[in-house]
Amino acid sequence: MLTHIHFQTIGVVDMARAVAFYRDILGMSVERDAPYGDSRWIFMAIPGARTMLHFDQRATIEPQDKPALILAADDVDAVCDDLKSKGVDIHSGPDDAPWEPGVRWAMIHDSEGNLVLLQTVAGQ
Repeated sequence: MLTHIHFQTIGVVDMARAVAFYRDILGMSVERDAPYGDSRWIFMAIPGARTMLHFDQRATIEPQDKPALILAADDVDAVCDDLKSKGVDIHSGPDDAPWEPGVRWAMIHDSEGNLVLLQTVAGQ
C-alpha cells in the first residue's frame, strides 16, 4: 500500500539561490544536502510534512505556462502579503478559482523562474 509522495523534483539553475529562496522566503528547511556527482543532492521540506522537494541542477529553466509546483496554504492572501513584504512579485492573483468553488489561488515565480501555484482550499 502506498503511503505518501516521498519527493517531487523541480529544476534549479543555482542551488544556493534556490535553497535561500525556499528556506528564507517560503520557510522550508533543508532536509538533506550532500554531494551528488558534479552537483548536490538537496531536499527541502515544509516543517511537519512528509513529502520533500528535490532540486535538480539544470543549465536553464524554460518559461512555463503551467505550474512546476503547487503548494497549499492556510490563507493564500496572507501568504501573498508576506511574500510581497519579502520582495517576491505576485505573478497572478490572489483570486477565487474559476475551476473549483472554495479555492483561492495565486502564482509566483521562484528564484529560478519556476512557476509556483499557491492555493487555499476551503474546509481543508
